[in-house]
Amino acid sequence: MPEKNRSSRNLLIGVATAMAVVIAALLAVPFLIPAGFIGNRVAALVRQKTGRDLRIAGSVSFSLLPRPGLIAHDVTLASPAGGFSRDFLTAKTVEIALKPLALLHGAVEIEQLRLSQPAIDFEIDVDGRRNWIFRPPLGPATTATAPTPGSAPSFTAFDVTIVEGEASYVDDRTGRKASLGDLAMTLSLPSLDGPLSARGSATYNGQPVKLAVGIASPVELRDGRASAATVDIASLNGNLDFRGTIDGADPLEATGTVNFKTPSLRDFLAWVGIGFTPQDSEFGPLSIDGKIELAGPKLTLTEAAIALDQFAAKGTLVLGEANGRLELDLDDMALYGGKGTGKIVVDSTGTAPTVAANLKLTGITVHELKLNIAGFDTLSGTGDFSSDLTGHGKSMHELVASLAGTGRIAFADGAIGSAGLSPLMKNALGPAIGDRAIPREIAYRTLSATATIAAGVLHNSDLQLSGPQLSATGAGTLDLGPRRIDYLWQPDISGLGSARIAITGAWDNPEYKVESMSITKGLSVPGLKLR
Repeated sequence: MPEKNRSSRNLLIGVATAMAVVIAALLAVPFLIPAGFIGNRVAALVRQKTGRDLRIAGSVSFSLLPRPGLIAHDVTLASPAGGFSRDFLTAKTVEIALKPLALLHGAVEIEQLRLSQPAIDFEIDVDGRRNWIFRPPLGPATTATAPTPGSAPSFTAFDVTIVEGEASYVDDRTGRKASLGDLAMTLSLPSLDGPLSARGSATYNGQPVKLAVGIASPVELRDGRASAATVDIASLNGNLDFRGTIDGADPLEATGTVNFKTPSLRDFLAWVGIGFTPQDSEFGPLSIDGKIELAGPKLTLTEAAIALDQFAAKGTLVLGEANGRLELDLDDMALYGGKGTGKIVVDSTGTAPTVAANLKLTGITVHELKLNIAGFDTLSGTGDFSSDLTGHGKSMHELVASLAGTGRIAFADGAIGSAGLSPLMKNALGPAIGDRAIPREIAYRTLSATATIAAGVLHNSDLQLSGPQLSATGAGTLDLGPRRIDYLWQPDISGLGSARIAITGAWDNPEYKVESMSITKGLSVPGLKLR
């Protein structure tokens, strides 16, 4: 046999023999390496990388096909030491796929994880520590089976799959809670120094939510440094997108841009558990777009563009300590075709939340703005509005009852819709006007009034309305809490006469009393009452 052919045959025999040895070794691994040994090595690895204890209460088994792996039941990953009331993660089953060649050298390299029915509990303890911040132990790790030099267990590129999971959040400082169900996610890390991506879905308060997270350098983030990141959350009730940098320092920091949109703010607030009863036409589509900066408990949104219903504004939004303080500076506001500025401050860090609102609007145009006060139903017109209000209270009733401040309105070329005006004036002035009808809408050239508010009671003494057919003045009080009115209205109808009408009682069902009336011809009928 030629020497060349003999060498080729020997090479093939050598390769075949080596492959046979490798296959035999792999087949022998389940019998030569106890599952408990692998479990202890994995626990040591987790302790080394995260500083957390990994407990396996159920059975542990080792499988060879389709790849070498470990299956553990009833697995728990502890929260860090501190005042945490729950473990960070528990899972019914954890399947760990291992690199086969590493096992031949006595090393444990994790390639893939699958968590079945996990429960992930995100918790902030009373001192503000977060159990999802991972820190390797500062001193030597103490484990049941410590890794030996040259064969320390390690992570390699791997994927993590979560099926039938649950996630919860609780802040022990405030008692705030939230939870997700039907959690299904896939996390991919192509290399230790490469990017991490995660995609999945969950259910929150009965609605499906899609999640996507990207981290450019999870190693930097793990070690308390900064990494570029993206976060996308999509649901029927709203979408949130973040693009920027997250800093793994404690407290957590982040900078970048954020965009939030919801087709209905009313439905979104109800979905997240903030219930209230706005009008059907209020709190519809909302969008917020701006630059975001998170520094621990303080969140700042600058160059923010905010649009809600007919309201649009640019400004700055600040959420303060423990998100208990909100400051909204509106330096360029558009509403009802006009412009304005404003500032809103909400502080819930005290015993009772406080609210301060300062608004100045010019050149706004309203069409049938709902009033529903003592028969005056709607307001239309163009003009200016300003208010400066403060209040405090644990409920809306307490807040309204505490309101204090000032307000001003100056409108022109509009109308007041009034269901009660026509029957009132016909009954009061009927003998003088005969069958002449009084319109259910009062057109005016100018309408102005100022007000002061103290302890939830609005005081006005200078209402003036001037119109082609009817002019009027007014003065009195509106008790905003119980929605009661005590007001003197003095209309003057061109060519017919004038009257002094006291309006008292509940807003939606007041009592009208005509104190005096004069007819253009000179007839006066004092004390005439409306029946």
